[in-house]
Amino acid sequence: MPIYNYKAKTSPDAFRNGTIEAESEKAAAAKLRLLNYYPVSIFLKDQENIKYFKIKKRIKQKDIYIFLRQLSNLNLAGLSLVKSLKNIGEQSSNLEMQKIIASIRGNIQKGTSFSAALTMHSNVFSSLEVNMVKSSETTGTLAQVLSQIADLKEKDMEFSTRIRSALAYPILLVSVGILTLFLLTTFVLPKFITLFEELGQDLPLLTRMLIMVSMFLSQYWIPVLVAFLVFVVCSLNYFKTDKGRLWFDTFKLKIPVLRNIIIKIQTERFSRTLASLIKKGVPIINSLKIVSEVATNKVFSQEIMQIHALVSKGQSISQAIKSSMVFEKNVVDLISVGEESGMLEDMLSRTAKMNENESKQQIESFLFLLEPILILSLGAIIGIIVLAILLPVFEMNFLIQ
Repeated sequence: MPIYNYKAKTSPDAFRNGTIEAESEKAAAAKLRLLNYYPVSIFLKDQENIKYFKIKKRIKQKDIYIFLRQLSNLNLAGLSLVKSLKNIGEQSSNLEMQKIIASIRGNIQKGTSFSAALTMHSNVFSSLEVNMVKSSETTGTLAQVLSQIADLKEKDMEFSTRIRSALAYPILLVSVGILTLFLLTTFVLPKFITLFEELGQDLPLLTRMLIMVSMFLSQYWIPVLVAFLVFVVCSLNYFKTDKGRLWFDTFKLKIPVLRNIIIKIQTERFSRTLASLIKKGVPIINSLKIVSEVATNKVFSQEIMQIHALVSKGQSISQAIKSSMVFEKNVVDLISVGEESGMLEDMLSRTAKMNENESKQQIESFLFLLEPILILSLGAIIGIIVLAILLPVFEMNFLIQ
């Protein structure tokens, strides 16, 4: 009889993994229900190793945004949550998203709350989204909260798209420049070396240095290329770890121009997210913890956790932020005014809007200067290479004259 691996819910907050013998997947699910287990996933044990090699369609932020927006619209139209989830699941073009929606719908039908069902997919839905949904369940404003979460995600997507579009040309420029330099020094220059040797004259220092580099690359370009690719892959994997992310985020904050942009972006995200959570009635201490978890910069995440610790001890947010090295004074002043006037949510929203506008301006200015700097730098490097090739020719012509 086939053996199935399963993951099942045994209580509202507990799960169990194990194996069970059954004639089919449906029979395995029936057996688990007899044990008062609620199956989350069931698959053949023989497929356990195979599943790791399956190519799954990754769930993008756009898929989550569409899900949230559609769910909000259907709820506003009066459809029940289960019916809305069923309709969205059938329309989704992403198979992985279909499975997640089906799992959420199944758990809700078994009596699980919507927020608890989302928690079971923490790799897809952030703690911000889960907690905002949880707060809406007590106030009966799920549709409005889902719309607000979708608005926040839409802003994040618009910002990411704007950054990628703005960096597309500089990245292309650098890539083409590096490829050009590699081809020149590896395949073009070696043809001139024979000519220089036939001249039998002392070559300029710049030309000799270039020949040494060219000869090395022409002989060892494959090991150099492999070493470069290995370095890139290892670096990317390292930066995915907590330690690597912290190092890289700290390094970025040490670059003067980039530091200002990052501070504006992270402050905008901090203020907007905190304002949304406070608006939905999430306690300040819980809100700060959630904001620290959704921060995209590890340094900011740690700073917000320190603010959370100070607020937990009785300090106000403005007092706690004063001790931080990443928040600007005007942010502290606005939050302080908001706390004194009882309009903290409004002041946080204004802070978010202000930093959003300033970050846009700084990014545009940075990219406006970056493109000509890259063009001039690559042009200078290629000019030096051309000069190193032509110097011996000029010297030979001078001697002939």
